[in-house]
Amino acid sequence: AIAAYAAAFVPDGATLQTGIGGIPNTVAAILAEGPGSGYGIHSEMFTNGLMRLCQAGKVTNDHKGAFDGRSITTFAAGTSELYAWRDGREDVAFLPVDIVNSPENIGRNREMITINGAMSIDLAGQVIADTRGGAQFSGIGGHEDFIAGAGLELSDRSLICLPSTATVDGSLVSRIAPMSGAGSIVTTPRHQVDIVITEHGVAELRGRTVAERARALIAVADPAHRDELERAARSLGIVG
Repeated sequence: AIAAYAAAFVPDGATLQTGIGGIPNTVAAILAEGPGSGYGIHSEMFTNGLMRLCQAGKVTNDHKGAFDGRSITTFAAGTSELYAWRDGREDVAFLPVDIVNSPENIGRNREMITINGAMSIDLAGQVIADTRGGAQFSGIGGHEDFIAGAGLELSDRSLICLPSTATVDGSLVSRIAPMSGAGSIVTTPRHQVDIVITEHGVAELRGRTVAERARALIAVADPAHRDELERAARSLGIVG
């Protein structure tokens, strides 16, 4: 459901970046099976999902605006099928990370759509993507680079995709929190965040007021947690 919402933001001819995880891979699979075409790839990581998109004949890289004619990446991460498929291909170029992840280079692509995950997000829009309870969980990778790069042009969009809940110590908790907890480490600041997607819908945050952003995020939270988030937002003075 999350991937279906995300795929709707990808127009024909868009240049794609997909982060780690099942959701970005599923978005690529939906696009591979859909009617769209003419995509480009500019992504730090090259995945099985992007391979499927190429195999479906959907990737042309012919009007990206940056590194036309080739898919651009820094490393591949997937199955042995991906590595065998990639071996010897000239239409996928591996370049240094300082080139691929440069926000200026990312922003040079036409209709750049970036798709990344997150651990949690608070009602201000602060995203935590690489830590859990303040402890390191994964690397930051290109999360902030690609969100910042997509923010340089109004035609570009950055999507942050996450399930609305997680199970912690046997209890279902909301991944959309009133505030990031004490000791939390923010991966991407609120002013960079454009679109947040859960299985319950889409929250478009760019250009909205603080109160509007909070209400949009509450609307895509798990229904069982929305009243609690609304009360917290009022208590914090985020909404009137």
